[in-house]
Amino acid sequence: MKKLLCMLLALTVALVAFAGLASAEEEGTWKIAILTGTTSQGEEEFRAAEALKEQYPDNVITDTYPDQFMAEQETTISKLVAFASDPDVKAIVMCQAVPGAIAAFNRIREMGRDDILLIAGVPQEDPADISAAADVVMYADEIKQGDSIMETCANWGIEVFVHYSFPRHMAMELIVGRYNLLQENAEALGIQFEPVTAPDPTAEAGATASQQFILEDVPQQLAKFEGKKVAFFTTNCGMQEALQTAVLDEPNAYYPQPCCPSPYHAFPATLGLEFEIGADDEAALQAIAAALAEHDAVGRFSTWPHPVNMAIVNIGFEYAKAWIEGTVTERNDSEALNALFNEVYGEGVATIENYTNADGETFDNYYTVMLTPVDFNDYLVEDTAA
Repeated sequence: MKKLLCMLLALTVALVAFAGLASAEEEGTWKIAILTGTTSQGEEEFRAAEALKEQYPDNVITDTYPDQFMAEQETTISKLVAFASDPDVKAIVMCQAVPGAIAAFNRIREMGRDDILLIAGVPQEDPADISAAADVVMYADEIKQGDSIMETCANWGIEVFVHYSFPRHMAMELIVGRYNLLQENAEALGIQFEPVTAPDPTAEAGATASQQFILEDVPQQLAKFEGKKVAFFTTNCGMQEALQTAVLDEPNAYYPQPCCPSPYHAFPATLGLEFEIGADDEAALQAIAAALAEHDAVGRFSTWPHPVNMAIVNIGFEYAKAWIEGTVTERNDSEALNALFNEVYGEGVATIENYTNADGETFDNYYTVMLTPVDFNDYLVEDTAA
């Protein structure tokens, strides 16, 4: 009898929770919370969340984690927990999932909020741990970029590859995987690989010190390898504008892609362009190509044709909305996720795979995204007025 009563009680609790969710759906009171970086650390994610908030003012709430997120993890955790304290919040999308995400997600579960769908984009914590804490994890395929970046460099005839990073990033599994593959491919191609340690923008001196380091070091590297074609790459978002600026007018300097590949990652600020981020990728690429042409740099820059981090936020939102509405019935539905990527990019443009670590362990809820790099020559538009 006692066992039967327990079962009935559990069923009642489940039915009440389901009824509450269904009621929220019917009344439109459900909310999806989105946590991103500020414009200084991740403008694309911020703008994607901002646009969703504007489109769904009653259903989307947003906030940002601190720029100094390594030193202020408790602030990040408290913001995520605050989201979960609202009973109408049925999903949380975090991009980038900086340190503090795992602790926050675990704390949310401890609060009894098993009804919340947790989505982590661009995680910066251990893949096994974030996969265990989140329902769905999405990240640009860092490791395979070790192939695609070097393929671009080989096409350009690069002789030296300079890799800027710092210890915090070089402790991250996927970044290390990309680094190792870059180094391996460079050796196979006869390209000299030069790792350079830059200041961490989350350290006390902040992003300004990191950016200044890049602006000063690029000319030194070009002088060191005078007469050689040198490609430059940095693992940090906040350093991209400085690196693009330093490379732009140097004929032997090349920029294979931003760390988070996108037409919008630093390019507008570097080139003095004004267009709405994420509004028209094709037009953005054409504007970038035209601006690069003014600096004889069209054949020295590349990126991906679409903003992968913005897509992660948008797809994360659409997936969460479908889950709340009952269209997606499983927390981790790979078919539904793939269908959303095809809807955003077009059929077959994006390659979505489950992440497998160096030990051969595959995580069925950790997805990596890969796109083909662009050649800006393909986006030069003839001046018909001439």
